[in-house]
Parts: sequence; structure tokens; C-alpha cells
Amino acid sequence: MDDHCMTRAQLLDEVRLLRDRLAVLEKDGPKSVFVLENGHDGESRYRRLLESVTDYIYTVRVEPDGAFSTVHGPECQRVTGYTPSEYEADPLLWINMVPEEDREAVLAQARELLGGRDVPPLEHRIVHKDGSVRWVRNTPVLRRDILGKVTGYDGIINDITARKEAEEQIRRLSMHDALTGLPNREHYTVRMKQAIYRADRNAAKVAVLFVDLDGFKKVNDLYGHAAGDEVLLAVGERLLRCVRKSDLVARIGGDEFVVMLADLADASDAAGVAEKIVRALSRPFRAAGEVCRIGASVGISVYPEDCPALSPEAAAFGLLAQADAAMYAVKRAGRGGYRFHGAQQACFLSPRQ
Repeated sequence: MDDHCMTRAQLLDEVRLLRDRLAVLEKDGPKSVFVLENGHDGESRYRRLLESVTDYIYTVRVEPDGAFSTVHGPECQRVTGYTPSEYEADPLLWINMVPEEDREAVLAQARELLGGRDVPPLEHRIVHKDGSVRWVRNTPVLRRDILGKVTGYDGIINDITARKEAEEQIRRLSMHDALTGLPNREHYTVRMKQAIYRADRNAAKVAVLFVDLDGFKKVNDLYGHAAGDEVLLAVGERLLRCVRKSDLVARIGGDEFVVMLADLADASDAAGVAEKIVRALSRPFRAAGEVCRIGASVGISVYPEDCPALSPEAAAFGLLAQADAAMYAVKRAGRGGYRFHGAQQACFLSPRQ
């Protein structure tokens, strides 16, 4: 079968088969020129097969005294920016180019291999010579002598940066609202749990503000959904201007937004933000060439007061439900204000609608 017609799995299987054959050829050592020549041919075919399924190869050789050395193939410069001679001049370059957060995993893989244990491929980042961060997949193939002793290993390196970037883009899209680009409900849940963990450690508070637009349906009915989308985009921008960079603004429904205020010293701080939001959204919007007026009703819940003794995940959902209920209490009382969960009355800052 032609090498280029093989699948990646078939090529790797043949690589392992050739490794076994080479071990047998090495059994008789230099007793036969035939063995040496065929061993050389096998090694050449092995390298050619590896090169057909990888971006580049590096080889770690273990010496009889326990020392080891690494040789990087000529294609390494295309992936890493460094030449084989640069790796040879700096024996620690291979690990220093790995970001600190990935370094222990790379070292652990090397320790396992040098200990004679097969390991699965490892995906990790490297810092290219030009300073850019790239992702590689490192698939190791152990080398053993006829007695089974490890003599080194080959690292099959594939540049998977494009795949990782595509995965990150998909993940980002799945965690954000398609229209406004704001975080969505799933993103809120993740961030809320993190904020609760921090609040428990630091004896701080977290507030959830459930923001529902008043009169938004009239915008869609009078001016169309395109105008409604313009208003929603503008609402997101105004909400972001009402909070700190460390806070979260999410869109979780058609005209429903959630604001998470983390690391609060006092629950009353949430009231100040709610007031800013109500005032900001009561100002006119311009969409589709028309002036649109809406408002906002805001419900507030606070951790840990409103969700004591709950797990972070349960608290994240519980706080959202409580803030939602408080928001509906504002709407029933007249709209255009805010209310804390459990409070007897809402605070109104704009004329009731």
C-alpha cells in the first residue's frame, strides 16, 4: 500500500510494526552486513512514515550511563520558529518554550516515557520564536532494545493551533448571546459559581440583579423586530456602563438581562447599581430612525443571605429564581423600579407605567 493512501492510524500501526522488526534485527548486532543494511533500510522507512503523519519529529536518546540527549528534526523551525542547531545549543529550550501552566504536564510525560511506560498523546501550548502561542499534539513512540530496555523515544509533533482556535470559537459562541455578544445563561451559571466560591473564602457577598424591560413589546409592534434588536444592543451597552469591569452582564432571554455583582462588602451596594440601571434604561433610545421609550424593572437577590447552606450550583439557580420573583413583584406594583428579595416594598425612581 502506498504510504500516502494510508490512514493516520494505519501509518502509526506500521511504525510500531517496524519498531518491532528493528528490535529483532538488532539482536545479532554487527554479525551480519545483511542485518545492518536491512536495519538501516527499516530505520529509513520508519522515519519516512513518521514524517508523513507529522509536522516534525524529535528524538530523545538514552545513553547507557543514563544520560539523554534530544535531536529535533529539520521541520521543527516551521512549527516552533527555532532551528535544530538552536535546540542543540540550548538543551533546555524544548521545555522553556512551554508556558508555565503546561510545563508540569510536559515534564510528567517525559518522566513516564523515560521510565519505560507508554503514555497517550499530550496536547499543550508552546511559545513560538515570534512570541505567538501555538498548540501542538505530542504523540510519543517508545524505542526499546531486544531486552525491552528503553533506549529513547520519538515525539511526533503536530501543529493543532487551527483546531484549538476553532474549538475556542465554538466554545465562546456557545457561552454568548448571538445578538448582543453578551454572556448567556450558561456563562452566567459558570461565573456565578466562581463568584460564590470566592465569596465563601473572603466573607464577601454576591448580588444578582434580574433586569426585565418594560414596554419593549411596543417597540417590536410599532417599529419592527430590527428596531427591537437595535434597542437590545443599546440596552446591553448601557448596562455595561452601569457596572464594574469585574461584574457580569448577561442576556438570558428575549428582553431579560442579568447583572452579577461579585465581591460586595455590603448588600446595599446592589441598590445603587439597580438605581443606575433603572435611570439609564428610562432614557430614550433611537432605533430605525425612531425615538423609542422603554423602562426596566429590577429584582435583587443576595448571597449568602438569600441562599444559605446551598451548594454553589444550587445557589446560582436559586438566586436567579429569587431575583426573578422580586422583579415580578416590581412589575405588579407599578414597574420602573427595583426590589430586594424578601423586601416588603419596591423602590420606584421613574413615573409608573
